[in-house]
Amino acid sequence: MPSFTVAVRDLRDEGAILPVRIGVSADAEAALRRTGQPVPPPQEVRALIDIGAGRSLIQRGLAARLRLTPVGLVEIDTPSSTDLEAPEYRVRFWLNHNLGLEVTALEAPLPGDRLGALLGRDLLAQAKFEYDGPRSRFRLTVPRSAASSSSR
Repeated sequence: MPSFTVAVRDLRDEGAILPVRIGVSADAEAALRRTGQPVPPPQEVRALIDIGAGRSLIQRGLAARLRLTPVGLVEIDTPSSTDLEAPEYRVRFWLNHNLGLEVTALEAPLPGDRLGALLGRDLLAQAKFEYDGPRSRFRLTVPRSAASSSSR
């Protein structure tokens, strides 16, 4: 099973943050390739693993840059708002060069400019997440059966 460890300067204060690339789903990529259309390159962002979030989120505006088509619309509550309409998009989160996990993520505003995504329990359900507070690091392990193939 592929796994990787991320060391953070101060895990308690900064959180489990890692660089990820967000791209179109495998089905969308295949459809674009079949019709000879270009596949939008994945967007690099910083993502926070948030075990309090049931769903993964992408920063507002990212779906347009990836030319994503919404697959649904839901109302969500966040710590700072209630009844916020959030479009849903099928996306792949690339955790490293060839390890992608797919989810139906919500697009919503994230505070500040520090983060481009939250990785919620929908994504973590496909992986093993280990939080090592004393060593200020965390580890993700993903079964090969859950990982998507590379878009390269």
